[in-house]
Amino acid sequence: MLALPFRIATALLALSCIAVHAQSSAAAPPANAAPVQQAAAASLGDTLLARATALYASTAKSGLRSFDCSVHPDWEKIKASSRKDEPPASGDAEMALLNSVKITLHARLDGDSTMDWVVPEGNSLDPASSAMLDRAHRGIEQTLESALKLWIPLVNGSVAESLGAEDVEVTQNDHGYSVRSRDKRHSLAEEFDRELLLTRYVIADAGSVVDIAPAFQSTRQGLLLSSFVARVQPAGAPGEKAQEIRFSIEYQDVSGAPLPEKLAVDVSNVVTMNFVLDGCTVKLK
Repeated sequence: MLALPFRIATALLALSCIAVHAQSSAAAPPANAAPVQQAAAASLGDTLLARATALYASTAKSGLRSFDCSVHPDWEKIKASSRKDEPPASGDAEMALLNSVKITLHARLDGDSTMDWVVPEGNSLDPASSAMLDRAHRGIEQTLESALKLWIPLVNGSVAESLGAEDVEVTQNDHGYSVRSRDKRHSLAEEFDRELLLTRYVIADAGSVVDIAPAFQSTRQGLLLSSFVARVQPAGAPGEKAQEIRFSIEYQDVSGAPLPEKLAVDVSNVVTMNFVLDGCTVKLK
């Protein structure tokens, strides 16, 4: 149990790093772009920036720096979705052991997030149980860290800031607006509709591509990410081999900051992982 599904988490963790690097590594417009064109693009970007900043909710507005939460995976759901054609096994003792683990997520918006995994003292574990817990530990940790790495750039204000950045190209088209940025290693493309709703977010790095389609919900603070579908295509893999991963988030308000309360991660044809986060504390700027 739990060995196969978490292989995808390792790949997701590596590929999700592209989002962090690409968001902070935009390059200047092409050197041969005419000064008038650059000035026009900058003017358009500045105008859109003001509109987008007011439109979207963000952790920057709430002043959120970090949060710590207890995490409760739905182990039964994980087991049922990952079993596939394997014969049923007597897993009562295994479920009891997994449910006894105390998991705490330490989310850092400006740095690396971490996770504590504490097995109660006094458990006498056989080698098979120890190996199972180790696989589950790595899988849950990699999945949560990956989810955060993809969630943070879509809720920290970067969506609005990209429209006014000096090192991106903003163009208007029949459907809305396009944003393009590049450096020697990464490329980032964003598509907005005419109302400045982000509809597509594509990051490429060394041949690997993460193509994200986000969805937002209306809140008193503005539009807040509610779900997204990520198509992950490893370098050299044909398009039909892309792995589809679906995320959905329900929020809780802690000291005025929207934090994930329920997180669902569905890796197509591999596994479904649901988490509840509670007992959260925050640090604000």
